[in-house]
Amino acid sequence: MKIISPMNKRVIVEPQTRETKTPGGLYIPEIANQKAPTKGIIISIAADSDVNVLVQPGDTVLFSKFSGTEITLVADKPGEKDRNLLVMKDDEILAVIKDRQ
Repeated sequence: MKIISPMNKRVIVEPQTRETKTPGGLYIPEIANQKAPTKGIIISIAADSDVNVLVQPGDTVLFSKFSGTEITLVADKPGEKDRNLLVMKDDEILAVIKDRQ
């Protein structure tokens, strides 16, 4: 697996796919998700980032649908999948989702 390190107060986020169906079996129309923030998992954080104390790799965050720059990390070995990631400024993170303790 390749290692990617962001620079200049940026973070790498792996977006989570949106649910298209509710637990009750109803399909969610695409228009319902247009304004909703997107969830993703932090992969890496720049050393100079202001959010280092607030989020860690592995945390789930919310961000605007149009945040960041999309990149594809091509798989090293046959059988592995390419990874679609976002490189975004740390101030584009809207919220952190954590479990209650």
